[in-house]
Formats: sequence, C-alpha cells, structure tokens
Amino acid sequence: MSICFSWAFLCKQSVVYAEEGDAQDKTTDSVGEGQEGVHESEPDQIVVVIDPGHGGENLGAEYEDYIEKEMTMIVADAMKEELEKYEGITVYLTRTGDQELSLEERCEYAKSVNADFLFCLHFNMSEYHTLFGAECWVSAFGENYSKGYSFANVEMEMLQELGLYSRGIKTRLNSRGIDYYGILRHSRERDIPCVLIEHCHLDQVNDQPFYDHNEKLLEFGKLDATAVARYFQLSSDKLGVDYSNYQNLYVDVPSSVVAPDKTEPDVCIIEVLDQNMENGEVRVQVSAADYDSGMLYYTYSYDNGQTFSQLQRWPDKATDTFDFTMQVPPHIVPQIVVNGYNGYDLYTTSNMVSLPSMDYKTAEEIAAEIASQEALEIASWAIASGKERSQFARTRSVTLNETEKPISSTYFLTVCIVCALLVLAMTISMILILSGRKHKRRKKRRKRRRPQK
Repeated sequence: MSICFSWAFLCKQSVVYAEEGDAQDKTTDSVGEGQEGVHESEPDQIVVVIDPGHGGENLGAEYEDYIEKEMTMIVADAMKEELEKYEGITVYLTRTGDQELSLEERCEYAKSVNADFLFCLHFNMSEYHTLFGAECWVSAFGENYSKGYSFANVEMEMLQELGLYSRGIKTRLNSRGIDYYGILRHSRERDIPCVLIEHCHLDQVNDQPFYDHNEKLLEFGKLDATAVARYFQLSSDKLGVDYSNYQNLYVDVPSSVVAPDKTEPDVCIIEVLDQNMENGEVRVQVSAADYDSGMLYYTYSYDNGQTFSQLQRWPDKATDTFDFTMQVPPHIVPQIVVNGYNGYDLYTTSNMVSLPSMDYKTAEEIAAEIASQEALEIASWAIASGKERSQFARTRSVTLNETEKPISSTYFLTVCIVCALLVLAMTISMILILSGRKHKRRKKRRKRRRPQK
C-alpha cells in the first residue's frame, strides 16, 4: 500500500485532510517564494511545476536516518537545475525550503503559473516493510489519465534502467469514486496533468542502494528531468542532447473512469518438476495470471503456508509461467505452496504439492559431525597421553620415595660392620705384606753369612 500522502502513518495530521482533501486547506504566503530564476514564461515555453512532497511538520516517511521531506527537496532542486539546461521550458517549485503546504495550495500555485504539468516527488514505505520497487500514480479520469500515463511510462522505463523494480503505473479511488490522492484530485480540478512519483521504498533492502547517498538523490533528480525532457521532446545545447524525435507512448483518452484492480489473480497453479533428495533442492513450475493488473511478486512455502519466503520479483511480466528452485530443510515432509501477487499486491494461493521426506544432511550438519569426530579423536588422544603421563608420574614417584626413605638403625649397623670388616681385611693384608718382606730380608742375610766352599 502506497503511503505517499498517508499522514496517518507519516504525521499527526487528519487522514481525511491528507488523503482526500475534504477538510478546508489552510493558506500560507510561502508557496513558490524565493525561487531563483522565476520569471514570466514566454508564450511558446513549456511550464512545469515540481512539487517536493511534504515539508514543515509533515516529515513524510521516516526510516533510520532518512526523512522524506528532506530527500524530496534534494531531488527537486537537482531536477529543476537539470531541466533548466534545456531550451523552451520554464521550471517552478511549489516550495523552496522547509514549508508546510496543503495539497490544494500546491495545485493552486501550479495553476497560477499556468503549468502544463505538475510532478509530485515522493519516497515510499509499506505497512509490513515487505514491498520494494518504484511506481507512479495517475488520475483515473480523462486526459489527466492519458497524459499522466504517457509521462509515467517514460519515467518508469528510466527507473527500471537504473535497476529499480517496476511496481507499475496505477490509479486509486476513494470511497466517493474519485481520485484517492489529493494532489491528483486537486490538479485534475484545475485541468493540470499530474503524476505522483514514488521513487523507491525506504524500508526495503532491495531499494536501499538507490538512495543511501546524497549523490543517488541527485541522480534521481537528473533522471526525472530527463524523463520530462523526453516527454516534451526538448533539446539542450549545454548537454548536447536532442529528444525532438522521441516517441511517447500513445494512450487513448478513456471514456469512463479507469478503476483500480480490486480482485486477486485469476489463477495460480504449481507443479513440482524435480526433487533432489541429496541436497533438498526442489524445482517448482508456477503458472499464474491476472488479466487486469498483471503479476508482480510471488512467495513460496515448504510447510503448507505456515511460513513464506520474502517477496520475489516476477521474472517476466510478459510471461505467465516460469520455474524456480527452492531449498527445503531436511527431515520434514515438504508441502509446497506458492502465493502469486498482482499489480495491486493482492494474491492467490496455489494448490499444495506434498513430497516425500528428504533426510539429507545439510552442510552445517556435516560440519558438526566432522567437528564432533575431531573432538572425539582429540579426547581419545588426550586420554591415552594422560595414561602415559600418569604411569610415568607413578614410577618417578616410587623412585623418589625410595630415594628419600629415612635410614634405619639396622641399615646403619650393617654398613658399619661392612666398613669394619673392610678395614680389618685391609689391616691383615698389610700385616701379611709386611711380614713377607721381613722374611725375604732374613733369607738374604743368612746367605751372606754362610762360608764359601
């Protein structure tokens, strides 16, 4: 659901006042004040008015550090600066600062400068932060529809070239059957074609890369300006471009109101093409169609709709049938269903396909098993090493205990006796040695005393 003027979500003002403009609009003197280069346009000049959404206490969408009223002002200034490089066009802004203006004031200002077109700039958010992409809203009536749609077609093509997903060009009616958005309603009352541009969603990761730097906002402004230049077939000597031969989409002026699609997609059927029992991949074919607003997103579920994936882009809006591969967790009985969403975010749930259980092991489970095995091996090694260390410790402890055992009296006496015997043995040995020497000396003396014969 777009919230471009949903003040119930974006500020504390009355929902009726903001969305439908039924309450009396307040008046200020700040509309278009202080604009540089404001001048009377020449008769053959194209006059356009750029409306930076929100302002003052009306902050617009707020997400993280981003505030919509500040972002739209940056885009509007860049758009005006770029457009003024083209010949044959005069450009105005509804506000040049942080003013709070009513929707009727903005359109009345455009009327006062004889605007040929009013471009209302916004950024989007969704209630559940699930939607992503760019979209344009146009009046549902007469030439305001045909001219608005023709320009929006140029704008959306360029936003898609930038990389944004297209949510389409749409109308919306209020409870009284007239244009829901006040800026479209008030501009139509003044015969001014108007397009409300929702550049992208601030609250979606898919769109964040397109606005997360100031340079990206300046790029939006230049893109919007180029879309205007193409639509009005302008040329620029400064930029060296010439769109005089650019072919716009021709849109018939409708004879009746172009009402929005209020019904779900007409059909959504699925068929399982392949089931990989080893890795949990399931290839699913989807056939869905909405004959009013076309298909926009799809989501899928493996548990019969208890949980769904995030929104996925419809691969080819010109094709009703495609296939995709989904990942089914292990150890469950897959029950596959798909939701197909149309251009107004309404969905139809497909038939359910039940599949055999897939008891494969995930990469995480395999990694956990390997880690567990390694831990077991480490533990076994640690236990074995611990036993060896324990045995060594016990052996060393016994040795140390024996070495450090106190000397007993018996052991001391035994040692003393052994030592005494050794001393005695040495003494006897010495006596015997000395006695032997004396005996030899005596024999020598006796020999000398004997007479010679």
